[in-house]
Amino acid sequence: MDWLDEKLDKLLYCVRNLSFRKAMLVYILLLAPFAAVLTYVTQAFCRYQKIPFIGEWCGYIYAFTGFIITIFVFYQKRLKKPLSILNESVDKIRQNNLNFHVSYDSRDEFGALCDSVEAMRLELERNKEELWRLIERQKELNAAFAHDLRTPLTVLRGYTDFLARYIPEGKLSEDKLRDILELMAGHLKRLEDYSFTMKGIRSIEEVPFSCRQITLASLEGRIKEVIFALNQTGGVRILYRGFAAELSAMIEADDSIIMEVLENLLSNAIRFARSRIEVWMEYDSSEKELISVVRDDGPGFSEEQLAWAVKPYHKEYSADIEEEHFGIGLHICRELCGKHGGTLDVANSIQGGAAATASFCVRLAVNI
Repeated sequence: MDWLDEKLDKLLYCVRNLSFRKAMLVYILLLAPFAAVLTYVTQAFCRYQKIPFIGEWCGYIYAFTGFIITIFVFYQKRLKKPLSILNESVDKIRQNNLNFHVSYDSRDEFGALCDSVEAMRLELERNKEELWRLIERQKELNAAFAHDLRTPLTVLRGYTDFLARYIPEGKLSEDKLRDILELMAGHLKRLEDYSFTMKGIRSIEEVPFSCRQITLASLEGRIKEVIFALNQTGGVRILYRGFAAELSAMIEADDSIIMEVLENLLSNAIRFARSRIEVWMEYDSSEKELISVVRDDGPGFSEEQLAWAVKPYHKEYSADIEEEHFGIGLHICRELCGKHGGTLDVANSIQGGAAATASFCVRLAVNI
């Protein structure tokens, strides 16, 4: 009996995988003998009973009835299930639901069609995922662009406040005024260059990285200019401790990235500091590493926030801060530090408040 069941299963499997034309022929051949037997029996009965007409037409009646039954059985066995699968798949795709799988266990025409629909679904799913990635990257880039404009604009506002405060009092010499105007022009030029750069890229990862030879003195001068301007805006006092290394030391670094990271860290610290921010800059020639530390006296991070602080669109520190922001500053800093071969670490200071440490891999070019 098991042998018979096995043979029957093999026969049904072979029939299920036949093409429609061959399968229809098999169904007709399987039902034709029944129609022939019924015709023979009916005609014999009619001759025995001497019943006219029925014996002559029964063959046509059984043939037509068998044809109808064959079509019905063929639809139930070979068409109903795959058509239902395809209709459900099309409805789900129309509803923008791609979280399903199209499968039909047959190698006939509908099996091939279901495989094609499944391939189309997978391609649509990949395209949808890629589209969402592009949207997220564009969203992140737009947020980064808006975020990175904050500090340069704040710096310009600081210089403007400084001029507005001291020019009417006649406390600025022409040389000092010229110097400040040159600094403001430099920051405006930087904003123009930054806008041009951001226009041509599609993600933060595409931000250009370009090393050049600079001295620690020139880098520290730029840092002091930014801190001076930010201190003019009032509210929070920024204290700076410069490089302990020889300022004439020349390094190879991308100072634009270093300054952008520092400005982002300062922007975040200003948002949450109560009254004081401390900035340290160090250069370790043996480790070929430049380190920037920014610490504020704000509320600091919670344990949960420490785990997510560098993720994009995370609201840093506290939800109690009323000022709207993108929650992307530390994420940008981490990405930029990574481009410079460094890292970004955030922690709570033992003195209270939050501390962010950015490191950059730099190489000592020459001592002059």
